[in-house]
Amino acid sequence: MNPMNSLLAFMLASYIVPIAYVYYKYADSDKEPSSTPRSISSIITSPEPLFTIHDSIMFGWAASVFQTRHFIAACMFVMAIFTVIYEHQRCVMYMNSARWSLFAIVVLLLGIFGVIYVPETNPVHYIFAAAAFFAIIGFMTGHTCRHDLRFSDNLRILLYAQILFMIITVIGVLQDAPIFAVEALFLMNFAVFYVYLHFNCFSPFFTVKN
Repeated sequence: MNPMNSLLAFMLASYIVPIAYVYYKYADSDKEPSSTPRSISSIITSPEPLFTIHDSIMFGWAASVFQTRHFIAACMFVMAIFTVIYEHQRCVMYMNSARWSLFAIVVLLLGIFGVIYVPETNPVHYIFAAAAFFAIIGFMTGHTCRHDLRFSDNLRILLYAQILFMIITVIGVLQDAPIFAVEALFLMNFAVFYVYLHFNCFSPFFTVKN
């Protein structure tokens, strides 16, 4: 198996776990409409226990250790390791040491960890969120601009959709409106872009001239 395919598979596997958990929490909140999360951040920043623990001296310490945000951060840390290795390999093997791609991913990862550990009530949370958002837009813009014309149209469509989702998200934040759905679309669109870019770069069925 192509080592780049293996790295991507490990990245996706470690990413799917927190995504599935966030979806579970969101779906579970439908039982109590008043508790429906207004954003993805409201779930991943939660200090509540990951699972129900009996309130006792013996298990009380576990509630503070096995928090939702710690679980999400642990999954993202594993994903970050594979992602940095993957991006470094792509920069060297495919992009002739174009380090800007790796830099954008590092900024994105730092933004994600900041979003996880800084509550939404803290203005710094939105600084980290903005860093993550613009790192994604920068990554997508850079790769769209440098790609072969045969594939750049598809990348450009995804980029324009991403910009639209970001604008809607910003408007939602300013209006204090629910933004869970548009955030999910933003992340899903980036995932599609990233996977498409991977197969565009490394699949034997694609040949890209740079």
